[in-house]
Order: sequence, then structure tokens, then C-alpha cells
Amino acid sequence: MMQMGTSHLEIRKRILDEKGRITDEELFSSPAFAAYLSDIGETVAKRYGRPFRVKTFWDTDPGADAAWTDNHTITINTGNHITMSFPVRETKALSLVGMLAHEAGHINYTDFRALSTYHRALDQGRFYPKRMKNLTPAEEKAVEELQQFAADGDKAALSVVAYVAHTLCNLSEDTYIEEQMCRNFPGRLRTGILINRQRMGEQSISITEMQDRQMGELSILMNLLIQYCFQGTVNNVDGYRGPLLDVLNGCIPYIDDSKLAEDPRVRFDAVNHILLKLWDYLAPLIEEARKKPPEEVLQQLSEQLQETSNAPNGSGRPVGYFAPKEKNDPNSRFDVNGVSEQDGDRIALTQTADPEAETGGSVAFDQNYGGAGYEECGKDIDRLLSSVAEDRVNTRMEQELTEELQAEANHIHYGNAHLGIHVTVNRMSMVPEYLAQEYSRISAPLLLLSKRMQKQVLQVLKDRRQGGKQNGLLMGRRLEARSLVRNDGRYFYKNNLPQDKAELAVALLVDESGSMGCLDRITTARAASIVIYDFCKRPRIPVMIMGHTAGGKQVELFSYAEFGSIDGKDCYRMMDMSARGCNRDGAALRYVAEQLVKRPEQHKLLILISDGQPNDDGYTGTGAEADLRGIRREYTNKGVTLFAAAIGDDRENIERIYQEGYLDITDLNQLPQNLARLIARYVRVA
Repeated sequence: MMQMGTSHLEIRKRILDEKGRITDEELFSSPAFAAYLSDIGETVAKRYGRPFRVKTFWDTDPGADAAWTDNHTITINTGNHITMSFPVRETKALSLVGMLAHEAGHINYTDFRALSTYHRALDQGRFYPKRMKNLTPAEEKAVEELQQFAADGDKAALSVVAYVAHTLCNLSEDTYIEEQMCRNFPGRLRTGILINRQRMGEQSISITEMQDRQMGELSILMNLLIQYCFQGTVNNVDGYRGPLLDVLNGCIPYIDDSKLAEDPRVRFDAVNHILLKLWDYLAPLIEEARKKPPEEVLQQLSEQLQETSNAPNGSGRPVGYFAPKEKNDPNSRFDVNGVSEQDGDRIALTQTADPEAETGGSVAFDQNYGGAGYEECGKDIDRLLSSVAEDRVNTRMEQELTEELQAEANHIHYGNAHLGIHVTVNRMSMVPEYLAQEYSRISAPLLLLSKRMQKQVLQVLKDRRQGGKQNGLLMGRRLEARSLVRNDGRYFYKNNLPQDKAELAVALLVDESGSMGCLDRITTARAASIVIYDFCKRPRIPVMIMGHTAGGKQVELFSYAEFGSIDGKDCYRMMDMSARGCNRDGAALRYVAEQLVKRPEQHKLLILISDGQPNDDGYTGTGAEADLRGIRREYTNKGVTLFAAAIGDDRENIERIYQEGYLDITDLNQLPQNLARLIARYVRVA
């Protein structure tokens, strides 16, 4: 079991030991790694003024999707099969950075309005952005067939055409946004994209192997287009020579000419020409889709395609890098009925030069690429490992602390009024992120109140720790000769010796009974706790903050701040204070007072925030109030000074129970002055 006085050296040793035991899942699914990706993503978001969130999860299923975005949040499966195929953590981390870069590219460069226009036109039997010229007779016939499909309302045929066009658009969009990201972000982001491309190329299957697997000719052609777009070549290791390569070669000029085109209409025009090149290979699927449910036919086709990315469709549905399939919908990966007409908050389509007038430009593939030259990738991973290890050690030590607190609770004698009760100490070893976010949102004005208190007390504490000469005293053993001219009798002085030991320890106990939910009592108590905690931490006053509730013979204590806390998240834990059940103040008060008695500080201050209404089975009324007064007297004799804080009309109850030990916290603006005066009094007499 951890001792409360565990040294930083011991903690550091445990962190180093823990680093060696961290698995890939623990590292890459950790909040620390998500924060690492978020930091990298901020560099992209700031350049384009399009902020986004990064979420991560872990799924190693071979069919699990890797990443997607809804244009506001990027979600990454850090256990995806491409990333996990890399041998070392440094390249795995770069692979995930590449996933991030790809999805950020969609957010920054994909024009949803133009994409929506393209699909609407296709559903109507038209090719957007314009009618194509200089077509072959076969291609002219294909254009007429598309128009006839729309006129006849042939949903089976239109679904096949829409699926193929949608896939080609995604492929064109992927290559465009990745090229843009590589050009504009040449460091880790570019490297991540390129190593993922390389890995996808290594996993590509050859033409002959696809034929051996009895894939359809359309599937083979689309896989070859995917390979060429991402690798600049295709896997033809077996030396296939045949008509499929002729079709591919007819598509390549359109890919090359449109790959860097910023105007999406240029890319759509290229997709239209490629679609016409593939048109004859769509016919068997169209006939099959007329006999079977189109979704079934298209699902079989999708299973034969090498995985590619889906561009966000602007409708809010998560789609992306191997986008997630919705349950019971085999075709959900592809929006075969077109995309939403809602604007995806993208830049409006602007007037640009006619694509036919644009000339020049080229695409080159550097097979000798030597990396980004980023030499800190190993240090990044080591830093993240340390962060994850520290979180795990802190969590484990917080759990040990909770066990120690519970053991102490079990050994306390709570008195005859609490015979047969059981005390449970509750402490969050892992603090939910929403509590930290809420604290950050509301804490600023409360911390200003804390600073006001600090100004009034810090100088007194500094003098106590540093020592020094105190002049102008009315009484004393040492006479200050130069003060004899004074008329007020302040002729004496004394030398204060430096004091290393802290002179004060503070504990705060908050009533969390159901009645505290009325008139915002618990809200005021929570705010006061934040102020008091922050005030104590700055001058290193040891502080403990607990809440309590009860029900039957069960007393629940909630540990928010502990003298031996490890992880530095106690300020967030206090956001969990809530109005709950009943309250058995005496048992809770005795537990906290016992913790103070064990402290080495000379003065021990216990503040109780309550509505002055003890209420539990067999514990209420005058009997309960008598128990509380007895506890106060007992621990006053043991060196614990108890002050009960009241809110509003509770003052009468509090003063009746605790008499002169009273503090009003109704007005938080008065809290700094009132509490600082109280603490300063005990510091000065120490």
C-alpha cells in the first residue's frame, strides 16, 4: 500500500518501470496520444481558420474503419490494420498522423456544395459541370443511355452509375486533398500520408491474382485506378497483357490532368470521362441490379475493392478514411442516392477560369523519397510513453490512497450515536474529462477571489517561513534605542526565527444531503470549496476537502482533495459535489477531524459547510445536535478548531449547534476577507 508521504523519487521510479509495460493499445488509445494528434491538428486548423476536434478509439478488427470526419470532428481508429502493420511505434505514430492529415485535408479542401451539385445532376441524367465534347461514338451512346435511365426512372441502373461515380469522385478527391496537404505541410503530415500510401501499395494485389479470385472486370479496373492514384503505378508483377490495361491507359491522362486542379469542376469532368471509359463494364452489374436488390449487388462489388477513403458529404453523417458502415445497411458506406443538399459550411463556389483554357502542370512520383527529415519522432513517442505511464502510476497511486483512507475509516470509533454504521470513502481515481472542462469554464472569477485572500495572508506566511525582525512592539524583552523618540510607546522589537514547518492545516467538510439542493446551497458550497482549495494550494497550506451523505446505516464520504493527493486533479474532482441523500454529520465530522489530528501542523482548522439539519435514520433533532456539540468539544481539546459555515437563513441552525464557531459564506465576495482574517489569526499566533 502507498504511504501518504511517498517521495517524488519513488513516483519517478514507478513511472519508468511502467513505461516498459505499456502496450500499443494503451499508448495509442490514451488521452495523451489524442492530445498529441490534436496539437498537430491545430497547426492545420489555424492556417485555414477551420477548427476541428480529434477523437480516437481502438479496434483491431480487420474490417474496422480507420478514420473519418463529419467536417467538425476527426475520428481515428488507432488500432486500424494499416497502422498496426508497421513494425515499430515511431512509424505507427506517423501513420496515425497521416490519417489525421488526410481527414484534415477533406475539411480544408473538399467543396461540398460542388459535390452535391454533381450528384444531383447525375441523378437527372446529366453530366456536371458541362456536356463533354469530342466523344467517341461509344461514349456518345453511353451519355444517351444515362439520359434514358433518368427518363425511365430506372433506379437499379441509376444506383449502379451513382455508386461508381461516387467512388471515382472519392478517389479523385482523396488524391487531390493529399497532394494539397503534402505541398502545404511538408513535415510530419506529409510523411504520414506518404508512408500510408506506401503501405497500401505494398498490400495491393496483382491483376492476375484478382482474376484468380474471380473478381469482376469492373472491380479489377477500379482497383487499378486506386493503385495508380495513390502509388503512380499498378501491381502487374505477373506481366498481364490485355484489354483491361488498355482501358486503364485511357483513364490515366484524365487522372494526371486533374490531380492538382483546385477547381472541383475540373476533377468532376475527369471523373465523367473515366466513367464513360468504364461504361461497358457497368452493364453486367446493371442487369444484375434489375434482378436483385441493388444494395446486395453493390455490396458484393464494394467487398472486391481495395479500401479507399470517402469524402465527407456535408450532411453531418460520419464518412471518411474507410468510413464506418451503419448496422443493417450494407450499402451505407456509399450514398448511392446522392448527397444532402444542405450546405456543409464550405467556401462558396467561385467563378474561375474555364478548365479547357488551363494548360501546363505535371505530376511526378519520387521513388527515392528520403523522408521529411523530422528527427524528433522517437522523442515524441518517448514523451508520450512517459505521459501515459505517469497517468497510469497516478491512477494506481490514487487507488492505493483510497484503500488507505478506507482502512483508516474502518478503524475509527464513531461513538455510541453511530453504532453499527458503515463508512465508505469514495474517490475518483480517474477524473472524467467533462469535470475538467467544466472547471476551466467557470473557475476564472473564483480564482480571482482566491487571489484576494492570498494577498491578505501570503505576507504573514512568508514572514513566518523566512523569519526577520519585528519592530514597533508595545511589549517585549528587547528595547529599540532609536524608537525611544516615539510617543506611542512602541519601543520594543523581537527577532522571529525562520520556521520550516507549515503552521496550519485546513480541512473542509461539505454536507451533500438532498436539502442542500435547495436555494443553490450546494452550488455555493462547491464554489466556496474551489476558492478555499486554490487559496490553500498557493501558499502550500495542506488542505483536505470531503463531502458526505448517508442512507440508513451507510455513510458515504466523497474525497475531493487529500493531503496525500498524487495526480494534481483535485480541483476537478470538486466539480462532482452534488445534493444526494440524507446526512449523518457526526460520523463524517469525526472521520475528517481524525485526519487533522494526525497532521504535524501546530494549528488545525476544520470548516464544515452545512444547512444545520442532521437527518438520518435514528439521527436527527436535539439528539443529533448534542452529538455534534460533543464532537466539537472533543476535538477542540485535541487541537482542532471547528468553524461551521452557513448559507443564508441556515445561520440560526448553525449558531444553535456550533455556537461561536460560525462563518457566513452566503456572499462569496465576502469570503476572502472573512476567511483570510480567520486563517491569518491562527498563523500569527503560531
